Amino acid sequence: MPETDLPPATVAPVSSNSVFLGSNGLRAGWRLLIFLLIVAAMFVSGVFLLQPRLLKLLGADFSAPGVIVGELLSFSIILIASFIMSRIEHRRFAAYGLPPRGFLGRNFWSGALWGFAMLSFIVAMMAATHAYSVDGFALSTSDVVKYGLLWALAFLMVGFFEEFSFRGYMQYTLTSGMGFWPAAVITCLAFAGGHINNPGENWVGVVEIVLIALFLCLALRRTGNLWFAIGWHMSFDWGESFFYSTPNSGIQATGHMLKVSLTGSKWLSGGSVGPEASVFDVIVTIAGILLLAKLYPQAKYPEIPPELVDDAGSSHIALQPSAP
Repeated sequence: MPETDLPPATVAPVSSNSVFLGSNGLRAGWRLLIFLLIVAAMFVSGVFLLQPRLLKLLGADFSAPGVIVGELLSFSIILIASFIMSRIEHRRFAAYGLPPRGFLGRNFWSGALWGFAMLSFIVAMMAATHAYSVDGFALSTSDVVKYGLLWALAFLMVGFFEEFSFRGYMQYTLTSGMGFWPAAVITCLAFAGGHINNPGENWVGVVEIVLIALFLCLALRRTGNLWFAIGWHMSFDWGESFFYSTPNSGIQATGHMLKVSLTGSKWLSGGSVGPEASVFDVIVTIAGILLLAKLYPQAKYPEIPPELVDDAGSSHIALQPSAP
């Protein structure tokens, strides 16, 4: 499939060209601001109404039930806000990168395989340099199954929330205003900023988070939707927190499978941050970017059509019904 543009929209001429409106409708920046205001209002309401009850019920630990509920609620807010914007813009919701027909489909499982394989390469190199060692199981057989399933669901919710938050409506709308890769730079930095306050995080880990975000943006660009990225995110986090039982951005999961020791140089082990701050993660992520670009050579996520770009370099999508 060749480089394509955004799903076709009927162009509605606008009489004035101002800071709010261009020749084809409301400017992308204002549409994104409306979206963020809706999200902020819903999050603030959720903090005041639900957070005290949830903390009392689930506790503040990094536990699977807590992650499932917290991430599901957060994802629901982004989902609702994106749906509202799709109605305002008269656009198909699937245009934001999350077509329902792709759920648990080929792209999702391909991404899951990539995520677990990449993490396994990282851990293997850590073990080979004596930065990672296993001292036995931390759970009984029945608990391995129980927590394995719970954490799989928890990190599926993490994948939904984080991928759709940064690479859903936000990526789509910024792409309509400046093109895909300039938009990706902004969403990658925002993604890193969202993780910078994680316990024990350091600058190596933050750089690696930016690289991971670039990898996931490339996956969106080359597969055409977010399902690969969601599958990757789920399996990488599941493998890190549960299966290999290392810290995940400095956080140790409750109910991890193995008793693990991270020793030696922090450059190799990642120290208290975990594999995300290991130099091996940087190497594997760069290799993953190059391999993904080779195996998925054609861009499927749309660029803005040239006729909707004004002289200033920004673009605008008309708020009219999309063509079928």
